[in-house]
Order: sequence, then C-alpha cells, then structure tokens
Amino acid sequence: MRRRIPSLGALMAFSAAAKHLSVTRAASELALTESAVSRQIAQLETQLGVKLFHRIKKRITLTRAGAAYSTRVAQTIERIERDALEIMGYEADSMVLDVAALPTVGAQWLIPRLPDFYARHPGVAVNVSARNTRFFFSETALDGALYFGQPDWPGTQADHLFDEILLPVGSPTLIGRRGELPPSEVAELRLLHLVTRADAWRRWFDAAELGGTNVIRGPRFDIQSTLISAASSGLGVALLPEFLISDQLRSGKLKGVVEPDPEKRRLVLFRLSGGESRKSFAAGIPRMVAVASSGVCASWLFVRNLAKGGRSPRGSTQRNDCRWQRMIIVSSTAYDR
Repeated sequence: MRRRIPSLGALMAFSAAAKHLSVTRAASELALTESAVSRQIAQLETQLGVKLFHRIKKRITLTRAGAAYSTRVAQTIERIERDALEIMGYEADSMVLDVAALPTVGAQWLIPRLPDFYARHPGVAVNVSARNTRFFFSETALDGALYFGQPDWPGTQADHLFDEILLPVGSPTLIGRRGELPPSEVAELRLLHLVTRADAWRRWFDAAELGGTNVIRGPRFDIQSTLISAASSGLGVALLPEFLISDQLRSGKLKGVVEPDPEKRRLVLFRLSGGESRKSFAAGIPRMVAVASSGVCASWLFVRNLAKGGRSPRGSTQRNDCRWQRMIIVSSTAYDR
C-alpha cells in the first residue's frame, strides 16, 4: 500500500505560510514565487482532504486543523534540519556514540573525562544527552545510559561500575575549624535536601541511631549541581556523592562532616539485552579492555551498541567493525577516591 506522505516542499511551503500568515512572505523566505507556494499548499490540502487556511481576499488565517498541523510540521522540519546538520558533521570513517546520563553526573563526572578519551580515539565523537528518567531505547538513537539504581531496567543488560558513597559535607565557613562532628551536632545544622532523595537524611540518621531527629526541615533542590552549589556557599550541610565532589573536597570548598554514609547506591550502565557476550571485567570498575579484533580499547569511556539483528555505530564505514553492545566501560583511573 502506498504511504500517504506529503512532499517536503509542500510541507515547507505550508509551514512558512503558517508562520507568517502571508503567502508573499513565505515565498520570499523560500525563494519561490507566490504562485508556486500557493500551488504547493493547494496540493497539500487536496492530499490531506482538509482545509488548512481561511482565505479572505488577500489575507490568510489558519483553520483549527491548520493550526494544529502547523505546530507538528514545524517541529518535524526542525528535527529534519537538526539531523541533517548532525550528519553533515560526520567525517569519513568516524563513529558517533550517543550516551544518556543524569544531568549532574554527565556534567561533573562524564564530560571531564572525555578529553582523554578523544585524545586516544580521535575518530569517535561522543554526544551526551541529559536524561532524568528511564526510557525505551527503541524510541531513541541512544547507545547507552549511565544511571544509578538496581539492574532492573526492562529490555536491557546492566554493567555495575562502582558504588556511590554519600558524604555529609559543608563549607569551611560553616564547619569552621571543627573536625568530624557527632551525628547529634549535625542534626543541629541546616539540612539541605535533594528532591529525588527525600529520605536520604532520614536513612542517614536512622543508621546513626538518631531516628527521632526532625530531618524534614531545610531547603530542597531538584538537581545535584544546585545542591552542591548550596553546600559550597555555606547554606547548610548536604549528603552528596563523593565522586561528584572530589574536586571541591581537594580544593577545600567542601569539607567532610562525619564518616561516610554506610549505605551505598550503585552506578549502573544499562544496555540493550541480546547480542554477543562481553569480555569479563575485574571486580569494581572495569579496567581497560580490548574489544573484538578492531584494536580499539576502552579507556575513560567506551560505548558498544548491538541492537537485535546487529547494527554498527552511526557514521561508521569500516567493514571489520567490532560488534557493539549497549554499554559503557570506564578505566580504573577514571575514578580515584
């Protein structure tokens, strides 16, 4: 059955006319004649069987259907243009890897490690997308996702990278010259909260056998980066992942308040299930791993993508590419406590 897909020219003519509410301006934008634009729009209306514009003398206004359709068409054209520009940026024999990560993890942990990866693998480009929630890989072009949690993402296989340790920290101006504080004194300070971990302080005080402490009070922040900034500014004490604040701890902008939280959370890399089995990894963070026969090695970051049925990384033209799986491999030197 023949698919009823309008021509791109007709869609662009309609979108331009809808944007300007003027055939004359649409023709000028597209470098066409007014009659050509009008003809494209008329053909589109005929194909759809729907009137898209009200025509009153020389003025046009969108119908209800036209207004709804114009929004979708504009988004589609923008997406096509964006994808075209991305493809135009590909170089011969290059590979493009699309990785999703939680915003703060991507900005403060993943991206600082990419320069070394690029130095080792100049033919590979890594696109980083911020994602706060899980998604269906089949609905995206993503090759892997870096997330915290249990390996229970349906349709994926997970690789444990390392455990997260939460540290109660504050600024030197807040903590002063005091060393480690007993939990009872921490409870007297202003507690800073992360919205997505609303029970973090409660669990921490429960572990310290101070379950009756009022831990609900205090400001709340929706992402880790703002929580880190608040703690660094002396607003209060926060429970923060050690690996995200290593620079602040070294520079003295943040100071540990007590011993690390005994409860750990896992940093997990999810990949699509199915495909070839990966090489075994040492306990903890995977070491540098040679992949298949291509000679490419994992260093700071490596993503392998293997959809069901198999596909090579986008932009790759090599005949002997290794078969990739959805995973990220990080070298042991990438995470130094």
